[in-house]
Amino acid sequence: MGSFSYFNRLLFSIALLSLSMIAYQLSLMQYLSIVQWYHFAYMVIAIALLGFGAAGTFIALFRKYLLGRIDYLLPLFMLLTGIFMPLVLWLSGQPFARFDTYLLFVERSQLWQLLLYELLFFIPFFFCALAIGLVFVKYTDRIGKLYFSNLAGSGMGGLAAIALFWTVFPTQIPYITGFLSLLSALLIIPHHRKRIWMVSVGITAVILILLAFSSPATLPLSQYKSLSQTLDLPEAHIEKSANSPHGWVQYVTSPVLRYAPGLSLSFTGEVPVIDVVFSNGEWAGAVLKSPGDSQILDYTTSAVAWELGNHKKVLVLDADSGVRTQYASLKGASEIDHVESHRLVTDFAEDQTELASDDAVTLHQQDSRSFLAQTKKSYNLISLPPIGAFGGTAGLGALQEEYLLTTRAFSLIYDRLETDGFFEITVWLDYPFRNPLKIAATISEILAKKGISHPKQHLVSLRSWNTLTFLVKKTPFSLTEVQAVRDFCDRLYFDPMLLPGITPKERNQYNMLEDQALFSLTDSIISGNRENIYENYDFHLRPATDDKPYFSQFLRLKSLPHLQEIFGNQSASFIELGYLIVGVTFIQSLLLAFLLILLPLFRLKKNIRNKGFTLVYFSGLGMGFMFVEIVLIQRFVLYLGHPVYSVAAVISGMLLLSGFGSWLSSGLKLSIAGIQKIVLSIVLLLLLYAGILPWLLEAGMGFSIWAKILVSLVLIGLPSFFMGMPFPLGLHFLSQRNEEAVPWAWGINGCLSVVSASLATILAIEVGFSVLMLMAAAAYFITLASCFLIKKKSKTPGQAYKV
Repeated sequence: MGSFSYFNRLLFSIALLSLSMIAYQLSLMQYLSIVQWYHFAYMVIAIALLGFGAAGTFIALFRKYLLGRIDYLLPLFMLLTGIFMPLVLWLSGQPFARFDTYLLFVERSQLWQLLLYELLFFIPFFFCALAIGLVFVKYTDRIGKLYFSNLAGSGMGGLAAIALFWTVFPTQIPYITGFLSLLSALLIIPHHRKRIWMVSVGITAVILILLAFSSPATLPLSQYKSLSQTLDLPEAHIEKSANSPHGWVQYVTSPVLRYAPGLSLSFTGEVPVIDVVFSNGEWAGAVLKSPGDSQILDYTTSAVAWELGNHKKVLVLDADSGVRTQYASLKGASEIDHVESHRLVTDFAEDQTELASDDAVTLHQQDSRSFLAQTKKSYNLISLPPIGAFGGTAGLGALQEEYLLTTRAFSLIYDRLETDGFFEITVWLDYPFRNPLKIAATISEILAKKGISHPKQHLVSLRSWNTLTFLVKKTPFSLTEVQAVRDFCDRLYFDPMLLPGITPKERNQYNMLEDQALFSLTDSIISGNRENIYENYDFHLRPATDDKPYFSQFLRLKSLPHLQEIFGNQSASFIELGYLIVGVTFIQSLLLAFLLILLPLFRLKKNIRNKGFTLVYFSGLGMGFMFVEIVLIQRFVLYLGHPVYSVAAVISGMLLLSGFGSWLSSGLKLSIAGIQKIVLSIVLLLLLYAGILPWLLEAGMGFSIWAKILVSLVLIGLPSFFMGMPFPLGLHFLSQRNEEAVPWAWGINGCLSVVSASLATILAIEVGFSVLMLMAAAAYFITLASCFLIKKKSKTPGQAYKV
């Protein structure tokens, strides 16, 4: 075949390979969320970038050898990519490689297990990047079209992943993406060895498909996952399961599963047997099969809301399996809006509870924040989901965005109340005290912003032996209501913690607390002495905001030595495990990036001209692009309603539109001054986004899903289009002056991207998304400044060149 025909097949092959890799990357995020925890999503991004950076270094070191054998190495690398996609998933579940987050700071060997875990998943990304990188180096003169093919395919990979999440089991996806990688190899097999390659690839493809649908890899869940512990109960088994972008859902039954959430010590009845719905291995809700079973909630602290009135219009946010919805129906509510974004959780529960057949209940498959922004209704009672877990948590939710627990969310909830309406939220007690204090702080901030000068008149809180319920009223509690709360507590052996006219004795009467600092700290927070508590308490209690929506991030690094002194090294780490893992993986990513990317490249440095320009230019691009990607992913979690949709939309949108920018750049005739103008446009655009993007997304929260998709495409695509230009332009510029610098630039860009993926997560937690976007603008400004290094060294600084 002619060279033109081959190049077109190459473009399609690269697009298909890129599609399979992004779909695999997203499936890996879901896989790790299931077998470990949510916070490993950012680690997958870092591993993928590490693979691409290391591949650039490998190509730089063995460039001539690889290019001389590209005809058969290129399809071979694609073939290995397809084979290792499912293989490393299987290997990661074997005893020699198995890693458990909970044991990371208890057993030192787990640090090595984590490193092995990362290196295993690094392999398919490395081979994929070798294939793409070889093509880029071989056809540098047509880099724009190739870069477009790479990015456009990657963009389509996000859409493919969403489709796969709805249709197949989580561990089947790597087999399917591996099969697509094999197809990409078939497109470019050497003509003179076509028969051998066809047979080899064909046999491998058939094996992958057979394995995918006959005996896919199992999911080796952490032994500390709720599902793992539940399946240890007598006769416990999974009745049914299904996958979706929201998570892998299981319906579990056992004759000994019972539901008693913070039950009063006065309860003498029979605790009902229940079924349970799990999502990604974590508890998603109890299923009360008999309508009367929800009557057990009469003996919980959350029932105080119904003690003060017969609420007719009720809103249940993040309603899960519908326990709170059933209870509202049992108590006589005539209009109940059940809001839950995870359709499978509601569907699985509905099969047993018949929620949809209840005339009082309206089911809304929607994110709670979106519903609050869209609805014009007002309610007598708004119920929020319980916070925390029995016995406290290990802080594994520290990196999870919780937009229903931000000050903006509480403000919207307050605004949706009738004049005499209530909202309630129940918190599982933890120690040291964190969740109850942060909820108290969030409520206090909102009441202050609403102009309420005496917040204690609008707030009631009562405590059982392990739960604490806050009840907030838009108008002050009346004397009759206050007495009703006292009677309720006396009847059920609960202790009021916040109540107009409360006495110290009432607070610790039935459920004795040895450490009564909870009372004094809460009083200080409610009375307006919040800033002092925020600054001096060992844990981070400042309310979460939409800019920093990490409600469950409590750890303050400066307090860690004090916590270790009090609780011991291992215990202190176990209190807030999630955030510490970020630091560990950041350090490991930094070391791996240095060892696999930068260190080998020092061998080439003596042969490379324009080293200063190359180092600064591509470092700024790597850091800036990754910072923007992380910010947009986090921002669009709120807008689109779920992290998976956000990751898919941002990665697909950024890569697709960057690809178009790259394609356009291939036909431009530019000078260094022209590149500076493009980078300056990016800097200005990111500065603008830092200020207006939150406002634009807030304004569009009430749009329909299709309108949101269109808005997302525009807002993600606008900066991405321009961000797709500097990288191929820089590579082409280097190829004209010093071809050996191209893979070195690739490696530098990859190294900074790897480091920035983890660093951006830490910065987002510490300084917020808006500041992180400003840092992205600063990174691109560094790239802009690097162009002046070329001007100083070039004899003809304004000379135009064709790119």
